[in-house]
Parts: sequence; C-alpha cells; structure tokens
Amino acid sequence: MFGFNFGLGFGLIFLIDLAFAWHIIRTGRSPLWIGVVGFLGPLGWIIYLAFGILPDMFSSAPARRFADNVVNMADPGRSFREKQRQVATVGSADAKRALAEECIRAGRFADAVELYESAMSGPLGANDPTLLKGLGRAKMLSGDGAAAETLFQRLKDTDPAAFDADAELDYARALALQGKNDLAVRQYESVVPRYPGEEARCRFALLLEQLGQDQRAQQLFREILDSVKGAPSYYRRRQAEWTRIARQHLK
Repeated sequence: MFGFNFGLGFGLIFLIDLAFAWHIIRTGRSPLWIGVVGFLGPLGWIIYLAFGILPDMFSSAPARRFADNVVNMADPGRSFREKQRQVATVGSADAKRALAEECIRAGRFADAVELYESAMSGPLGANDPTLLKGLGRAKMLSGDGAAAETLFQRLKDTDPAAFDADAELDYARALALQGKNDLAVRQYESVVPRYPGEEARCRFALLLEQLGQDQRAQQLFREILDSVKGAPSYYRRRQAEWTRIARQHLK
C-alpha cells in the first residue's frame, strides 16, 4: 500500500512538473524556470506561480476589465473622470476614443461625436477604421442615420475586415432610421445569421413588426426564445434584454 501511494504521489508530482514545463515553453519564458520548478518541487511551483503566472493574470485584459468593474461599482464615475483627465493632459486620438466610448456607455452621444471627430482631425485619423466605426455608431445613436450610413460605407471601403458584425448591425439601424426599409431589411437578413447573440435578430423582428410583417417577426421572436433554451447560463444572462423583449412581443 505504501509503495502504491508513493508511486501515485510521484506520478502526480511529475504531471504537475510537466504542466509547469509546458506553460514555460508555451509562453516563451527562460528555460531556467524549468530547472527551478523541477529541482525545488512544490517550492518551485509557488515561486513560478508568484513570479511567472500571477503577474500576467493581473495584467491581462480580462483582469483589467474585472478590476475596472470593481472600481466602477465603488465609484461609478471614476473611469469617466480618469479618461477625461487623459484627454486633458495627453490629448491623443486614443485618449479621445476611450473617452468617446465612455460617453456612449453613458448615453452622451453628442459628446461622443465631438470627441471622435476631434480624434479624426489628425493626419492619420480620417480613415482610421476604429474611429470610423466609433463615429458611425455615435452618429447612429444620436439619430443621424444619413451621416452614420456614409461613415459605415467609408469603413467598408477603407477596411472591409473592420466592417464586422457589430458595424453591420449599426449600419442596418442607420438605414432604418432614414426609412430606407428595404435596404435595412436586406442588411438585417445579411447580418442576423452571423451575429454572435440575439440583438440583431431581436432588432430585425422589431423592424418587421413595425413594417406590418407580423408573421416573420413572430418567427424571429420564437427563434430567440428557442436559442436560449438549454444554453449556458452566461449566454442567457448576456441575452436577457433581448429574450425579455421577445417574450413581450410574442403572441
């Protein structure tokens, strides 16, 4: 029994050492870390976790977003103020873009438009895909469908890869804002099958309902509810707004 337990423990240690070695090689760290982990055993694991893994975890984008969310819960205006300070002190196009995104989240669409336009006034900003996409969204949300349509067309011509599903959805909404319903319907038909989530399907259904195409709208509302059945809980949470609307409109 003792020999069996010893063998099992040795095998487990070997597997853990192997996992650390794989991580060291995969992340391009110095091979000396393999020696630290291999020769020091559990102490080496702790050292590598402390100095090799945890710093990366806390500097990653998801970790930063989580930290930002925690800070914003304690002080909801802090992120906005920090970005305002960056614009005032640095004034770069990137700082203005970041503040414009905060303005959109806060519903301050006119401010977002002004910031994006200021960021694009530089020699390289006029055709920057990120700025074009952001300004198009801000214009659409502020109710200027015609300007948004022009910007999304420029985005598509400038960088087709940047004309992604989110931009395509905003483009459809910009067309609908102008009453270009046939074009909007065709755009929705194009983006709905590729959109990662239920927002595009729900907005399309609402447009069809507005146009009196109730049968198609009802079918889309049912598809939304069917798609979340049995879906992971995180997906259901993210799509809660659209499933709520679908239930309200389903007859």
